[in-house]
Amino acid sequence: MPSQKKRPVTLTAADREALVRVTTTGVHPASMIRRAQVLLALDTSTGEVDPVEVIAARLGVSGETLRLVAKRFAETSGDIWATVGRRQREQPPVPSPVT
Repeated sequence: MPSQKKRPVTLTAADREALVRVTTTGVHPASMIRRAQVLLALDTSTGEVDPVEVIAARLGVSGETLRLVAKRFAETSGDIWATVGRRQREQPPVPSPVT
């Protein structure tokens, strides 16, 4: 998978600490914890990153999940909270029948 070369994930020390806190303490949704673990595993600031297949097997996710999390991290300009949190809908899917 080219996600590590195309969209490298580089975290600051504060970001790493916040993501470690999300994965180890408190009560957070499983999807948030999973995305935080993926970001920590893809972080290039700590050195060489394992191959995608190894990371996917270790975390129990697919390679596509790794690619999508890296893509969302790049799209949000490195904002970890926008990456691990839920996306808020801009408007309801169906207009309100009451006017």
